[in-house]
Amino acid sequence: MQKTKLNADLISGLLFIAFGLWFCGSSVYGLKIGNAFRMGPGFFPAVLGGLLALLGLVIVVNGLRSDEAPLTLANVPWRAVVLLPVALILFGAAMKPLGLAIALLLLCFCSAMAIKEMTLTKAAALSVGVTLLCIGIFSVALGLNLPLLGNWLR
Repeated sequence: MQKTKLNADLISGLLFIAFGLWFCGSSVYGLKIGNAFRMGPGFFPAVLGGLLALLGLVIVVNGLRSDEAPLTLANVPWRAVVLLPVALILFGAAMKPLGLAIALLLLCFCSAMAIKEMTLTKAAALSVGVTLLCIGIFSVALGLNLPLLGNWLR
């Protein structure tokens, strides 16, 4: 019998299943579900949790059939593992005092730098482009009342 290798697909699929079942369970036991015609507040999270668990199952099956190298500490992309959560924390911390524009710039730049081949100029250009696109979509097109600049920058 062939030994199962712990590759990235297998691990991420199992995490998707765990999070999906957790969301599904907490919405079923904590909120009213209702039915398809009269949806309660727990209906949408339960459906999304179920879809996430189903997606995780597909990824696990793909990981079991894959010939991908097993995951070791040497081939973990540590730069991305560190910079992506930092980017999200920076965005959350910067949104209120600095506003949407600067928070998005920080988020995009830090996320772009998680890519090993990314240069500073490419990351800056990508950050400016994505920030302008998001401002155009959320502030201009959708009219969301998000402050573009923080109070002390106005």
